Amino acid sequence: MATVTTGRFFFGPDLLERSVWLVVDPRDFVTGQRVLTPLRVQLKDVIAEPIKANSRVYCFTDLRLPAANYTVQVQPLLEGRDYYFPAEKALALETIPVPGAPLRRNRVELTLLPRPAYPFTGQATLARSRLVKTSDGSGIAGARIFLIFGAADQGLRGQTDERGEFAVFFPPTDPGDSDSATLMLLKFRLRFELAGHAPLLTGEETVKEGTTIALKEITFPGT
Repeated sequence: MATVTTGRFFFGPDLLERSVWLVVDPRDFVTGQRVLTPLRVQLKDVIAEPIKANSRVYCFTDLRLPAANYTVQVQPLLEGRDYYFPAEKALALETIPVPGAPLRRNRVELTLLPRPAYPFTGQATLARSRLVKTSDGSGIAGARIFLIFGAADQGLRGQTDERGEFAVFFPPTDPGDSDSATLMLLKFRLRFELAGHAPLLTGEETVKEGTTIALKEITFPGT
């Protein structure tokens, strides 16, 4: 890829040619598709505004930054504030080399976790509840939630909001080979991670595939 003319953008009747230094690709955790709602995309501690492409990626052009570690931050706007949590991701920025040398287009894909008000489909498998403090029963915000099937850790699947509420989205299950396959009963546990505390692992619960289980409030020890 050439070091110039790496991006073409129309502004009214003019065609501007710019060098794309960084491409940010925000993705919906539930669907895997690019987020369609308005977002604010920025580099932490850097004054620069990206250009939003028709493909829904955000392009930072002509940054003139040194090669170093930076943090991309994505903040949902408007209705997106009800659907997604903010996200951020670190990257090691590779700057434009000498003229004539290939340019690596720095690309960062971020996944935005769903908030409890996210418009899940009626076929989604979910676990909903609220994480609260032991001391006064108030909600705990910002706890990360991991899903465990038996001994298989499915990784990060949710986060608590300002009231401690959460909705954990289960990954799709294998439909199997039988035409008469029925909905599965999924046995699971949740692991909550909160800064400054040991992880909390819940007892085993069972949810029917394609339904929502409402768990009792979960108290986090030591809070």
